[in-house]
Amino acid sequence: IPAIAEKEKGASKNADGARIFAQRCAKCHAGGGNSVKSSKPLAGSNYLKSIATFKAYLKSPTGHMPYYDEIVENKKSLQALYDYCKTLSPKPVKGA
Repeated sequence: IPAIAEKEKGASKNADGARIFAQRCAKCHAGGGNSVKSSKPLAGSNYLKSIATFKAYLKSPTGHMPYYDEIVENKKSLQALYDYCKTLSPKPVKGA
């Protein structure tokens, strides 16, 4: 039964990450894309290669990216959002 509990815990964390993403990120990053700079989608981004890289970027974002200190400073929220973002699949670029 511990394996089931771990699966449920992971599913809960992804649900939290999905909620945070929907509230804070989806406006510009719907489906893992990037409405401001379509050539730089979130899904598959180098910023997702590690949680440390993800956190560092969120602490000091560039361009139009807002800073959400309540996510960066909350380990549980940061981990949940990171885990959710890692589930997003990069979409092929049209015309490529």
